[in-house]
Amino acid sequence: MAAVTSDSRTLWVVDRWFRGWGVAALASLAVTGGMLALRLEAWRAPFVIAHLAALLALVPLGAVLVGRTFARYRRERGSVLAALRGTLSHDRLATMLVAVAFVAAAVSLSQFQDGVRVVRSIANFTTVGVIAVLVGRYLRHKQSS
Repeated sequence: MAAVTSDSRTLWVVDRWFRGWGVAALASLAVTGGMLALRLEAWRAPFVIAHLAALLALVPLGAVLVGRTFARYRRERGSVLAALRGTLSHDRLATMLVAVAFVAAAVSLSQFQDGVRVVRSIANFTTVGVIAVLVGRYLRHKQSS
């Protein structure tokens, strides 16, 4: 029982962390949008802050969710390889979306300096879109449970 309570507490803390940094990311994106609409040149600082806040929000949450799923499959199946297969097949759509987000982020980073602006823009929009879908799925799941 203590492990379940500790696990629930950890998820509660990480969920609050996610929500707090998520709000900061959205606020920074709103500021960025406003600055772009007003044609202010200093829009890059809040844009970078939005990315940092999103990263701070998503990485711990993702690590905890993947860790919990992996631990559950390891207990059920007994081997690390079976646990890895179970974890990856648990939600095929989410697994595929995470893979797409990683590839899009890598493409975006590869085009950061002296790259093709259109490629970087498409990669950025893809990453943001995938993350928005994943966050929406997470929030909908949390709301229903």
